[in-house]
Amino acid sequence: MCSQVLDFMTSTHAAIEQNESPPKSLPPVSVLLAEFIAKTRFDNIPTHVLDLAKGRILDAVATAIAARTLAVPNVAKAFAGKTSGLATVIGSRLPVQAIDAAFINATLINGCTHDDFLEKSHAGAVVIPAALALAEEQGASGAELLTAVVVGYELVARAYLGGPGMLPRFRATGVAGSFGAAAAAAKLMDLSIDQTAHALGLAAMFSSGFGEGFLTGTMDVKLNVGWASRSGVSAAQLARCGATAAPRAFEGQSGFYKAFSNSTDLAQKAIRGLGERFAIEDTVYKERPMCIFVQTPVELARSLSLKYGLSEQLIDRVRIRAPVATLTNPGYQNVAPFSTALQARISARFTVAAAILGRPVETYKYFDQIHDVGVLELSSRIELMEPVDDASVWVEVHSQGKAYEASANEMDHLRPSLEKTITKFKRLTADLPSDRADLLLKTILNLDRLPSIASLSSQLRAV
Repeated sequence: MCSQVLDFMTSTHAAIEQNESPPKSLPPVSVLLAEFIAKTRFDNIPTHVLDLAKGRILDAVATAIAARTLAVPNVAKAFAGKTSGLATVIGSRLPVQAIDAAFINATLINGCTHDDFLEKSHAGAVVIPAALALAEEQGASGAELLTAVVVGYELVARAYLGGPGMLPRFRATGVAGSFGAAAAAAKLMDLSIDQTAHALGLAAMFSSGFGEGFLTGTMDVKLNVGWASRSGVSAAQLARCGATAAPRAFEGQSGFYKAFSNSTDLAQKAIRGLGERFAIEDTVYKERPMCIFVQTPVELARSLSLKYGLSEQLIDRVRIRAPVATLTNPGYQNVAPFSTALQARISARFTVAAAILGRPVETYKYFDQIHDVGVLELSSRIELMEPVDDASVWVEVHSQGKAYEASANEMDHLRPSLEKTITKFKRLTADLPSDRADLLLKTILNLDRLPSIASLSSQLRAV
């Protein structure tokens, strides 16, 4: 069991169960996390967790393939230039340096707003590009790649859990995501515990990102995802070169949590239960290319529309209630007029109106229709209610004197089974020759059997 990975955590867990911050006599948070990273082995990871890691890679590759022609990844490519290295950019024949591959591939995976989500961050978009790049550079096996992905997701989650007050002022993916990339890179480079702790401290220093771009629909928030992955790889590479970081970079009086969350009171949550289960098990995925926080209200709205045959002319008003973290997420409350598709695809009003009216919100291209008259007219009659204290989402549609409502726990319908992930993969790779897509699918699902990921790399270059 994974609880055997960290038997050295016993005293730390005892202190945490008493709701105490880790006592000064215990190692720093960065060291405890580094020990977890260094001591986690492929053989210690349960089969179902490895299957989840394969699914996350499959999902990330699919979303990247769908984003090959988008503007943001092409800006990232132009920035990187024609560097020379061993790492693959998905859809490109020319290998580049690991930091550049991580940067570009992260913008590809996040490009269509269709990538996965864990503890307020787009974990796959920051972890998987870093893991792929370093696996190629180090000549790693498929098993080593999967292990790195698992520990990377773990660090994305734990960096946030120790400082949830970072929201909504900062963007979790940019702030917490660099730790996941650093962890995956450190694991594949086989850094020592001390080097890994320094890598995490450096990642803390490099963390950045806020959400203003979701209000304006600009590229900065997309590039921030790429930069988080690049920063994490850079942190691990610097640590390998001998760079050092503050031992208590997380919980120190002038450290990461004080800076981004304005408090170290919850720092112990970054190590609570470490090794007992893996955070990747809590990951959700996206069925539709839109913000994660509008996925549940859209699902509920679409179900009401289909069940009761709702139409634009007969709807008086719509009300939506969601958790406070959802309501306050930058962009959730966006209203028309929209100047970019990004503004629309993260707006609760636009996406719910489009779902009720049967628009093809499952497709990326639909959101170019930011001037859809029917949707804009209905969206003006959508009210965002005061938030709730729990994790529930509620949608109510008033039509011809009747009220139709539906509710669900937020994101519950987005738990990714392998079957769902494969279906999504096939949908997003439909423009590839079928034999090429089938081979890529088979390769990823059998990663644990590959002595080298070279075959995967060659396939990713050819898409």
